[in-house]
Amino acid sequence: MKKQPLGLKKQQGVSLLEVMISVLVLGIGLLGVAALQTSSMRNTNSSLERTMAVILTDTLSELLRANPEAARLGNYAFSDCAGSAELGTAAWVEDVKQATRADTCPVVSWEGDRYTVTINWGDERLGAENQIVTQVMP
Repeated sequence: MKKQPLGLKKQQGVSLLEVMISVLVLGIGLLGVAALQTSSMRNTNSSLERTMAVILTDTLSELLRANPEAARLGNYAFSDCAGSAELGTAAWVEDVKQATRADTCPVVSWEGDRYTVTINWGDERLGAENQIVTQVMP
């Protein structure tokens, strides 16, 4: 059997200080993971709103293509945040408000041979303004 030098003892486990330090490091790591998860959720919801706004501009272009005579006269243009029940744009405006924010006011303008669809809304989760602008030729 080998003799150990005097004053050195074999360690028999972990001390309370080592356990507390490891718990602290683990806690900091878990807080970082929670912060990343929260940030990911905010960005995912904002991305969903932007995607739905783009899809809804495509839906409006299909409304225009369904009634080309009225579309070529500029009848689908509006800026009153309400649209026209007769042409189907009122339901479209409600869909936009439901997909983005209730106070969103989409504007459709007619400029000679094309429509410009503009959807603006604020995103308080990210503290940013979102805007989708699409041009559609009927």
